[in-house]
Amino acid sequence: MKNHFTALLLTTSLAGAATTVRAQTVIQFGPRLGVNLSTSSNSGTPSDFNEATKSIVGVQVGGTLSVGITDKFSFQPSLLYSQKGMESTGSQTDRSDPHYATIIKASATIKLNYFELPFNFVYAIGGAEGFQLFAGPYVAVGVGGSGSYKVNLNSNNPQFAQFNGDYPGSLTVEFADKQNDNSTVNNNSSTPTIIVTTRRFDAGFNAGI
Repeated sequence: MKNHFTALLLTTSLAGAATTVRAQTVIQFGPRLGVNLSTSSNSGTPSDFNEATKSIVGVQVGGTLSVGITDKFSFQPSLLYSQKGMESTGSQTDRSDPHYATIIKASATIKLNYFELPFNFVYAIGGAEGFQLFAGPYVAVGVGGSGSYKVNLNSNNPQFAQFNGDYPGSLTVEFADKQNDNSTVNNNSSTPTIIVTTRRFDAGFNAGI
């Protein structure tokens, strides 16, 4: 009888523990809207071209599945439409003729669109009225993009001074592993459309509040 009672007590305890675990695992699905700030880099620019780049704020919209592990800790995979981009500025000075200086300044803004799958681990602080800390890896695939540029020419060389001024234009985005040489660009136009090449697949780590 004692052994039977002990087994019954143990079974009841395990059933209670299992019930507790199920009660803590909460699965929810909801929309997600936010912003991101991505990092970026360029390659292939001339060594004498002084360039600086900075990231621009992009929009994220999609859905998130939240799997509660504890009352404060959860796992949240998402499917998002995510915008990323960068602004680039640079200048180059030609002093091949010591009597004159020709300064070329260029600026460009590129916006890239991705479908993104982040896998975030989230820690909640302050309950329903508080905020969340999240971090985790992500993978993404590029689906499009666009951009614009402006070139400014300023020269005191009589041969080039007549061309001084601003030349704005548009950028188109293609996904490939090697930069397009833009050999098909209409160079007869004062504002040709330039092709910018970027990798289609992206992966990394994201974190935020």
